[in-house]
Amino acid sequence: MNQSTSFDGLLALMKRLRAPDGCPWDREQTHASLLPYLIEESAEVIEAAGENNPDHLCEELGDVLLQVVFHAQIAEEAGHFSIHDVIRVLSEKLIRRHPHVFGDAQADTAQAVSQQWDQIKITEGLNAKGKPSPSVLDKVPRSLPSLARAEKLASKAGKSGFRWATPADALAKVKEEWAELQAELTGSTERRQEELGDLLQALAVWASTMGMSAESALIQGNAKFERRFRALEAQSGGSEQMRFLSPHDLQERWKAIKLTQETLT
Repeated sequence: MNQSTSFDGLLALMKRLRAPDGCPWDREQTHASLLPYLIEESAEVIEAAGENNPDHLCEELGDVLLQVVFHAQIAEEAGHFSIHDVIRVLSEKLIRRHPHVFGDAQADTAQAVSQQWDQIKITEGLNAKGKPSPSVLDKVPRSLPSLARAEKLASKAGKSGFRWATPADALAKVKEEWAELQAELTGSTERRQEELGDLLQALAVWASTMGMSAESALIQGNAKFERRFRALEAQSGGSEQMRFLSPHDLQERWKAIKLTQETLT
């Protein structure tokens, strides 16, 4: 197998970059210093997946894989674990959480598999005294992007029975929070921000009831804004020249660019 396409070749490449005579930047990196890149690359995967561009998605998945290999190499150098341990733990988890495939359990639908998975996770999370952790929310990472964390918190709470009966009920909550924000428009910045947070959280929950991801939607929305603004810059002769155009003229150009891009997609 070609070294440039084998997994062992990738590991050897990473080890070479971290070697004393390798790359100074790569040698200086730590788990903490790499975290922003992991978040950024994960977001770029979501964006690429929404573009229906396999080549771009392939490239971005490679960037995420780089982060996994990078962290594993740092850990191996510290004597903590290697990439092979990462693969072993993952494989054991997949087998353990799929007893309907690798054991005698029965789960004939996706919903049954999901329920079984959650029950296995609860069992895995029992502490040394055989008791579950104090809250189902304990394992929701605080480092998640806020909208993604809102979705995860709602999902965890929903599996405990705390969820809206219908998407319409969730949407009614969104409208309620929107009204409360409007009522605070003349209030303090702190109160407006609090109400805005409630509205965003309610929107994330409603999106999940509709089978959507608010985090993914915002990533795609940001990408769309960027494409249109770059086109506006190019059409206007650059960002410096844009300052000499009226807000009305800029808005008209924006509408035209929006129509053109929507026609092409």
